[in-house]
Amino acid sequence: MAATQKSKSKTDVINFLGLIAIVILLNYVFSFFFGRFDLTEDKRHSLSPNTIAMLEDESRLTDRILFKIYLEGDLPADMKKIRNAIQEKLDEFIVYAGDNIQYEFINPDGTDDEEFNMAVKQSLYDKGRGIIPCDLEIIESGAAEIKTIWPGAVVEYKGMTVDHIQFFNKRTIFAQENTRDLADHTINNLEYMFISAVRRATAGDKQTVSFLQGQGELMPMQTEHIRMGLSRYYLMNDVVINGRLDALDNTDALIVAAPTQRFTEKDKYVIDQYIMNGGKVLWFVDPMFVDRDTLFYTGETYSGSSNLNIEKDMIYKYGVRMNTNLILDDDCAPLYIPAHPLGIVDWYYYPKLQREDHPITKNIDPVKAEYASSIDFVNEEYRGIEKTVLLKSSFKSLIYKARARVNYSIIDEGQRPNFDDGGQGDYPVAVLLEGIFPSAFENRIPEALASDPDFKAKFKSDSTKMLVVADGDIIRNEVDSVLKDGKMSYRSAPLHVDVYGVMNPNGTPKNIYGNRDFVLNAIDYMLDDYSLIDVRTKTITLRILDTEKIGKEKEFWRLVNILVPLFLISVLGFVQFVIRKRKFART
Repeated sequence: MAATQKSKSKTDVINFLGLIAIVILLNYVFSFFFGRFDLTEDKRHSLSPNTIAMLEDESRLTDRILFKIYLEGDLPADMKKIRNAIQEKLDEFIVYAGDNIQYEFINPDGTDDEEFNMAVKQSLYDKGRGIIPCDLEIIESGAAEIKTIWPGAVVEYKGMTVDHIQFFNKRTIFAQENTRDLADHTINNLEYMFISAVRRATAGDKQTVSFLQGQGELMPMQTEHIRMGLSRYYLMNDVVINGRLDALDNTDALIVAAPTQRFTEKDKYVIDQYIMNGGKVLWFVDPMFVDRDTLFYTGETYSGSSNLNIEKDMIYKYGVRMNTNLILDDDCAPLYIPAHPLGIVDWYYYPKLQREDHPITKNIDPVKAEYASSIDFVNEEYRGIEKTVLLKSSFKSLIYKARARVNYSIIDEGQRPNFDDGGQGDYPVAVLLEGIFPSAFENRIPEALASDPDFKAKFKSDSTKMLVVADGDIIRNEVDSVLKDGKMSYRSAPLHVDVYGVMNPNGTPKNIYGNRDFVLNAIDYMLDDYSLIDVRTKTITLRILDTEKIGKEKEFWRLVNILVPLFLISVLGFVQFVIRKRKFART
């Protein structure tokens, strides 16, 4: 018996040691392989393919990038949640970039030397150019206390500070304020924030994006939100052609933003030859003009052709006809109408455009248009151009041809358009053209150009790209005027914000627009930089509990959580008592 027991013990030891050896061997073998499984629907634990490609690009990350994160110390729960998410996201970066990505968390109040701590904070703030602090109101023992945190990071590349990241912008968080949405939104944007910083830190010579001026285009204040987004990655300027053949020589992409005056033949030729030499153009053009002031003050106006001298020959030759009509859509954005009982109403002339499945438009919010026109593809016999619809109206939309009457009464009962029966819908508003374009000036060179000694003509383009949008307002942000200290100042409203603040019954904004993401993605795509396109619009579905239901059923579920465990323990104890009683009763 003793020998058998000894043999069994020896076998158990051998099996145990063998199991350990197998585990160690498997760990060693699998250390040469890498793989992860993200089973979440929105892939919240996975980096986007373009992020991974940038992190693995050794030709771009030639040195160490160090993130110094100052959201550290004794933090409330939601701030701690953001802090931990930052660490998790950067650990993901390190998986692909190795030692080229490093980070450290620093507590700005981490030393006993108050003067040193103050110097650190002044350096972080950098006169408003660095990290903006946030004051937290904390109530302890009935007394309110203010604690300052620094929700940001300093980015160092090649040993030098090159950038700052602001995780969220909020100057004060009060004690009773719910910060869950703030935390969730911040965590959702972490990948974009960090990979944007990597892109800016490692960028070489920046490409130049120019806004055309001279034909009554939008003023810089009216495109400020787009300019702010572009200026972090591209050089920005405004260019007036004024007949100069070399005006666009230093431009990589040209934005034509809602011109209102006719183009001269010579300026058209300069743009045409810019395209022939591989230049990229983004046309945001209004084929139809609507006098909004007349509409506002009288309640009625008529639309007419803008007649910019580029629609019927130039843009048409490149493969697109911009129609002289207005799109009305049942799925539309709001407008304030003076003296109307509702004040703010759905305005059918402001369609919320549908997005096609393309890298430029994937996952972005609906794009708001104002008095948009439809687009048709033409010049189909020319096979060198690939044409893709990016934005279009919904199926419940109608066309009003020029000269269309625009009247506030269209929203009244009985005047509403019959979108159900008459709607043909699905009208293209924005299209992408890629390939080799024919010159709009083939066989028609103006005398003024032919006699210019610097004149050189090219009638077939290099391979290039072009965006044509039949609405100039897509790129325009609203501008508010404010009288302060006797002086008028102006501020621009973000493109994604509904300026009328229309809310859903649950308190969330009814309209969030994707105009900014659409334009920024289009620029990145046309200039062959895809690093931010997918991550810019990556969204994580927040499965938030129903707060109304929680309020109604809180006491019930509290009792369930207290009584059910006690009941289960009692049942388990009773079963154990019965088993023991029967066992010992038999003996």
